[in-house]
This record gives sequence, structure tokens and C-alpha cells, in this order.
Amino acid sequence: MPHAGRRGAPPTLRPEAEADIESTAGLILTASMPPPAEIMEAAAAELRRFVNEWAPWIKGAARESLPVGNPRRVAAERAADEATYRARCTGPGDGLESAFGYCRSLAAITRELLGHRRTLDRTTAVEPAPCVRVAARALICRPSPAETGAQDVLMVSPSHPGAPGANFRLPGGTAAADEPAWETMARTVREETGLAVRPARLLVTDWARRGGAEADVTFVYAVVPHEGDIDVRLPETPELAGYAWVPVGGLGERCSPHQARRVKAALDAARGGTLAELRLGSPAYAVAA
Repeated sequence: MPHAGRRGAPPTLRPEAEADIESTAGLILTASMPPPAEIMEAAAAELRRFVNEWAPWIKGAARESLPVGNPRRVAAERAADEATYRARCTGPGDGLESAFGYCRSLAAITRELLGHRRTLDRTTAVEPAPCVRVAARALICRPSPAETGAQDVLMVSPSHPGAPGANFRLPGGTAAADEPAWETMARTVREETGLAVRPARLLVTDWARRGGAEADVTFVYAVVPHEGDIDVRLPETPELAGYAWVPVGGLGERCSPHQARRVKAALDAARGGTLAELRLGSPAYAVAA
């Protein structure tokens, strides 16, 4: 449930959720023509979930931390009200163009809410210390049974809420205290898939903001190839809903745009013998420029 009146207790975001929301909003706002209907439906659903969780908290946080009449408070309250109205009281209408216009309006107000959220996170008496969370994941591939010369990528689906079948990611997890990233990869891949893997080479580093002074850095490793069949065994705990061998061409149907860009960058780095530095799955230096 949202915590509308408690600035210190915002809704909980799953790992990388803010990066996914920012990526989804950017995808819709930069599109020159309407994407396929199923992509817009999934994007609109993701944006509405963010609005419904965060708009009440943003409005309550603005009222709690800023004086009446303060321009930042007025703007945050207006954005929260507008976002709530668009998410709950309006819809896509008929036709692809109408759905595109509705999705763009949701994306625009979501981006504005993200800005207010970050501003309100900084409205504290003590500036929080920067916090970087390290995660490590593995790129595990096998020859595709459906296409000669192609590869499928092993991905897992967390049990957290999300579009069914569309929240897959590479196996791996978060580093423990004082744990090197390559050891994190081996440990968490074994925990999630039952596979004992060894790092062969670092392929990708991917930076993503979590909010305020917090950020994620994810390391993606190539692993020493398995001999014979790859027997995946999910843990008995309910953290994962399933796994799949995903064709490269099917990444857009199984995971967020951010995750799809990360996997493709890792595959390119594996083929080219390079290391890719990313921000939200896109080349970091191009974004910085």
C-alpha cells in the first residue's frame, strides 16, 4: 500500500524498477510512430502501476516537507493529481493512434513524477551518503534448437509483480558484504539455477539509478561453457516463477527494454572480445555525451 503521508517510508520498488520505468517512458516518448499494440498495452500497464503507487506518496511528501505556496510543493501536488487522473479516470480510446496518445501522456507525467520523487528524496536535513549496490549475473547460452547457427540465452523470471512472462532477466543476484563480483555471480547463479559456473570474462558493467543517492552497478560475465546438457533446477523458495531459453529475437517479448539492451550488449561483447560500459543498458559514453 502507498504511504501517502510518510516521506520516510515510500513504496518499495523491486530492484531496477525505477530504471525500467524510466526506460519504458523514454521508449514511448521518443517513438516517432505508434509501437505495436501489445507493446503499448504492456507499457501503459507498467506506467499506471508506477503512478498508482507513487503519486499518493509524492503528494503527501510534498505537503509534509515543503511549506504552503512553495512552488515545488505546488508543482508536485499538481503532477500527482494529474497523474492519478490519467491513470484512473482516462483510457486509451479506440484505434492505435488514440492508444499511442494516451500512452505518451502517461509516459510524460511519469517522467515528471520521477523528477519530483528525486527532488523530494533530497529534501532532508542530512544529505544521505551515496550507496551503490553491486549485482553480478551470467550470460549462459546454448545452440538454438529452432534456428541453425543461432543461440538462446538462459533467463529467469522473478516472482515479483510484473507483466506475466515479460519480466525475465539474466540469472544472478546481489553481492554480499566484501564479496567480489565474480564470486557473487558464481554463488547466486548456483542458488537460482543449480548450475555450477566459473567466470571466463567480464562482458558488461551496467549502471542504473535507484533513487536519491542510490544506484545499482551490474556486472555480466561470460562463463566457462558446460559440457553436454544444461540441467537447470530452480530453488524451492518462491523467489523465481520460472526460467526460459530465450531466442535473441524474442527478448522484447520476455523482458523489459532495459534488460533486452543489456543482454544484446553482452552478446556483442562476447562475440567481439570487448567490454561494454552501459547506463540503463545503453552505451554509457553516448548517454553521457
